[in-house]
Amino acid sequence: MSQSLETRLAFLDLGPADRERLDALRPLLEEKADEMVEAFYAHLLRFSETRALLTDSSVRDRLLLSQRAYLLSLCDAELDDDYVHDRREIGRAHVRVGLEPRWYFGAYSLYYSILAPAISDFFKGAREDAEPALISLQKMLMLDAQLAMEAYVEGREQSLGALAETLAQSGRGLARQVDEQRVELQRTTERARAAERLASVGAIAAGLAHEIGTPMGIIRGHAELLENFVDGEDGQSRLGIIVDQIDRISNIMQGLLNLARPAEVNREAVDLSTLLDVVLSFIGNKAERQGIEVVRSYDEIPGLRGDNDRLQQLFLNLILNAFDAMEEGGHLEVGIARSGPRHVSVRISDDGIGISPADLRLIFDPFFTSKRAGQGSGLGLVVAQEIARDHGAEIEASSGLGSGTEFLVILPL
Repeated sequence: MSQSLETRLAFLDLGPADRERLDALRPLLEEKADEMVEAFYAHLLRFSETRALLTDSSVRDRLLLSQRAYLLSLCDAELDDDYVHDRREIGRAHVRVGLEPRWYFGAYSLYYSILAPAISDFFKGAREDAEPALISLQKMLMLDAQLAMEAYVEGREQSLGALAETLAQSGRGLARQVDEQRVELQRTTERARAAERLASVGAIAAGLAHEIGTPMGIIRGHAELLENFVDGEDGQSRLGIIVDQIDRISNIMQGLLNLARPAEVNREAVDLSTLLDVVLSFIGNKAERQGIEVVRSYDEIPGLRGDNDRLQQLFLNLILNAFDAMEEGGHLEVGIARSGPRHVSVRISDDGIGISPADLRLIFDPFFTSKRAGQGSGLGLVVAQEIARDHGAEIEASSGLGSGTEFLVILPL
């Protein structure tokens, strides 16, 4: 017997004499067991909460059998740890079915109300024998109620603890969602503002393109002519800077015009391998000057339809972006492969300086650039994405600082 059970028995003053008195009541309990079980069952049917549990006949039969066994155990059960476990299981069972302690307290009260007059009759009115037997029965019922109640409280605490943890996890999840939505809303707002600025700038660029383009072309032509009349490395360098900056202005204006121009896709049959070879021929000299090795890997794929010129511009922008990341040379891989039954993918990857996670999520925002001042307009990838969207395609980017960058363009067939 555990110390805990010994303490309980001592507190209730439940000892061997009580066990002997209860053992003497066994004939009475055997005689009254069925009557008390039927009374208990009728009592349960009076209440909707318990009546709902007894609609299944198998549940009812098990309940009646278990109650009969319980009543008989009052007189000869061994008070040990197994007894404690069985009585506590009553409380745990009530937790599982959702019944509060008042229901089994009611059962103890009902049994006592039936047994009290029966015990008086059993001892034929001998009060000196009946009263000790009633007290012993009361002690036994109080022990059982105590054990069942403690188990019920523990079960409820565990259920409430689990519920509290679930609610806490849900709360933390909601907090994360709110934070993520707030960040996404901020990004959306920033993109909307950038789009508004872009639309305004595009409208202005469309009106000024001719006026700016013509004098820029004239200036560039004269700068090239001056190369034959200027001596010295410093002079030639300055003329080179003038030409480069004129080209940069022209590229920015062209990018703005491409964004401002309504999207019109002139669809025709496109051979991706031929298209990419043409694009790579555009930058062959640049690759040689920068020490960049270009590796092609083209799988056989079905033909697709698209705007040949605009797709050239899309892939040129991505390749030039890769070149900018490999100023001191490197490797550029260009591949074509099937991507499921209805798509084809073009992979453009480099082993350049890479892009930080913070910058990677911004690379398709208008005017964003991680390049040094004067080296990027922040429009190349925006134009590439717009062309991809006009073709029903997607661009996926993955990168890490020091580990290069990969763009995957997924096109529908």
